This record gives sequence, C-alpha cells and structure tokens, in this order.
Amino acid sequence: MLEWLSKPFLHRGRWSRRALLRAGAVGVGGLMLPRLPASQSAAPRRRCASRCIFVFLNGGQSQLDTFDMKPLAPSGVRGPYRSIATSVPGLSICEKLPRLAQWMHKVAVIRSMTHNLSAHNSSAAYALSGRSPGSDAAIAPTATDHPTFGSVVARLSPPQTLPPFVLTPTYLFDMGFPTPSAGGGWLGRSFDPFPVVRNQMMSASPVWTGELPVPSGMNLTADMTSLRVRHREALRCRLSAGNAAEAAHDEHRRRAMELILSPEAQSAFDLSREPASVRDRYGRFEMGQVLLLARRMIEAGVRFVTANAVSNPPSTRLSAFQIWDTHFDHFRLYDSHLLPEFDQALSALLGDLADRGLLDDTLVLVMGEFGRTPRINNADGGGRDHWSRAYSALLAGGPIRGGIIHGRTDAVAGEVRDFPVRPDDLAATLYKSLGIPHDTMLHDLRQRPHRIAEGEPVRALFG
Repeated sequence: MLEWLSKPFLHRGRWSRRALLRAGAVGVGGLMLPRLPASQSAAPRRRCASRCIFVFLNGGQSQLDTFDMKPLAPSGVRGPYRSIATSVPGLSICEKLPRLAQWMHKVAVIRSMTHNLSAHNSSAAYALSGRSPGSDAAIAPTATDHPTFGSVVARLSPPQTLPPFVLTPTYLFDMGFPTPSAGGGWLGRSFDPFPVVRNQMMSASPVWTGELPVPSGMNLTADMTSLRVRHREALRCRLSAGNAAEAAHDEHRRRAMELILSPEAQSAFDLSREPASVRDRYGRFEMGQVLLLARRMIEAGVRFVTANAVSNPPSTRLSAFQIWDTHFDHFRLYDSHLLPEFDQALSALLGDLADRGLLDDTLVLVMGEFGRTPRINNADGGGRDHWSRAYSALLAGGPIRGGIIHGRTDAVAGEVRDFPVRPDDLAATLYKSLGIPHDTMLHDLRQRPHRIAEGEPVRALFG
C-alpha cells in the first residue's frame, strides 16, 4: 500500500538501517511506490513526448469528489461519495470513476496543486500559461499576456499543413471576456489556437446537437473547386506584388490555403469517419466527442490540443453549456453528467491512445484552474465554491511515471501539507515532458526576451 514518509528515523544521530531501506523506497514526491505487476511497471518510459492533449476542466473540479477523497472528514466536507480501489494498490479515487480507476497505473496524480488566485479568468490564465497575471481582476486578453502552452509549442514547431495548436470545442471565457493567456499573447495572434468552435459565449450556447462540425471556412462551396481557389490566389498575389503589408501576411495565407485544400486536414476534423463503436466508446455526448477529436488531431500530426471538457445537461439552471463551476446542484450535476461523462471519455482516450501505440509519445494533462471548497455550501442542492489553495491534477503518457501520487493535503483537502506544486512548476513539467527546456527564451514582437516558464519541473513524476 502507499505509505507516507513523514519524519526521519534516527538512531544515535544516524539513519537506522530500517530508515534507509524505507527512504530508498520512497520517491522524491514523498510516497512509496506500490509494487505493480511486471506488465505494468517494467517498461522503461520515453525520454520525452512529441505531442500533448491538455484536458481542461473549465470551472475547476472538486478534489474531494475525484482524486483526493477524505473519507474520515465530517459529512459536510466529504460529501456522499465513497472511495474505490484502483489498478494501483493503495490508491483510491471516487466511486463515480470506475472506468478510470482501471487506468490509474498509467496516471500520476498531483494532489498538491496550489496558488493564491480565486477568480475564473485570472486562475485560468495562470493554469493555461504557467504565469500568474498577478491579480483577480476580471481581465480580458491583451498583447502582453504570457502565451498559453500550445502557442509556445506552435512557435517551436516546424511548419506543417495541419495547425500545430488546436482548441476545441469552445473559446474559454468568464464574465463576458475571453480568457487571458489562452492564445499567443506576446508571441502574436499568429500563434493563437486554431479553434473548432461550437459557440463563443455561454449565454448564446446552442443545444448540443450530437456533432462537432468541421470548422467553418474549411469547406468549399458547391461552385468553388480547388482549382478555382488556386487561380484566385495566384491572381491576388500578382495584384498585391510589391505591397509590403500584404507580403507580411503571405506566410499565414499560404498555411491557411494548404489547410483548406488538404484532404488530410479535412479528414482529420471529420468525426463521421470514426467507426460507430469507437464513438460509442468515448460517449455520444460533447465531452466524449471532444476527446475523440483530440485523439484524431494528435494522430494526424497536431502537436498540442487544448480540449475543453464540458457537459451539456438537457435541463440546468446554468445553461446548456455546463462547466465544472458547481456553486449549486453540485452533486446532482456530478451524478448525472460531469463525473460519468468524464469517467467514460478520459478512460476511452487513455485506452485508445494505448491501443494505437500513441500513449508513450503523447502527454495527457488533466486539470482545472483551481479546486473547490472543502465545506459544502448551503445553496440549493449543495455546492462547492472556488478554492485554489489545494487541488489535484493528472498526468499520463510520455515520460510520466504512472501509478504514483505526488504531494499531500490536510484532513479536509483544504491546505497543501507536503510538496506544493504551483502552475509555474506544472508548466516547467509540461515543457520538460515535451523535450523543451523549461528555461527556453523566446522573443516577443518587439524582440524582448521572455522565459517560457519560471518554475521547476516536478522531477518525481519522471521515470
């Protein structure tokens, strides 16, 4: 079982033999690794991954009702859920995640994520970039924002037909503003994600129709052939010859043309090409189909996908676009939609990546911008409010060691007790996983240098 090394065991001022044996079995993260079957533990991990799927739990999931349960806490804290065993001896998670429980030997759990912000947009900006905006003000994106992970990866990626960075299924936003640090920031708009967008604003969200459309602008009209498009582009180039402003956009236009005219790109975005059994495996709901699209993107050559894992309850007092911001009806939404859909979709993604030989080359990162309060509030149906002082994140694939826990919280999962990890550190961990030195310097549009991450990698997560 998992065991915590809480204090040194000294004998006459020296380490005892027993203490040394115990310390040798403990990872840097402070938890003894369980003994896994050889088939699960013997394979060496890759030195780095070449692509990443960032499953963003927009709104912030509850650590207490997912991956850091506290069964001995008071009922007003622990909630109604029981913990269940997983594929890792001694590691338990919420009973509402039975499918994911069978994949925890591939997953590293960080239980000690922490920061000091509390609003959605500021916290999301921190989570998406690894750089704190410094305050909780309701802020809109600016040209000085630190770029999000996918934008940095796109900047460092070689040119290709498919966009290097895709965001699906919606833009991220709060309080009427798009989320800062969700795009290119000081790298420039050319490194914003390519959006597979169903809607732009929560208030205008249409009811989920069961399909994610091929992005608008990628489909030619019935009377427009590829040859006509190429002829028009050739004519435009001749007419704009010598125009410096037009020349500056030529590279972006060329890449857009390749995307529109590429059969491979059209195919990659088309979920109808997947067998019905695969679509059923992920789940015929938006969260499932979004993660399936993420796998198709990665398989087609996209280097970074931010998948906004949202739900679409048919009837809710919030909207048809349900994020993880459960101030009320928390357990009803967790019971009926959020946890069952998350369990099915994420376990399907991990299994599909493993079956296709992609997991060893793909980093999967799962987290929200913060966690939820330990104490259940008195709102209708019970709720949990924003809480950033202690929350959980998951990593799997690439060089990440599966079946481990990093960090520890107190008895109510409200404060980090050991090995705190800030978003700055998680950013450095992500870049290290992708083979990108976390101290890499990039220049903004004014040629000023910036370090891509200020934190340090969580080295206990690497094999």
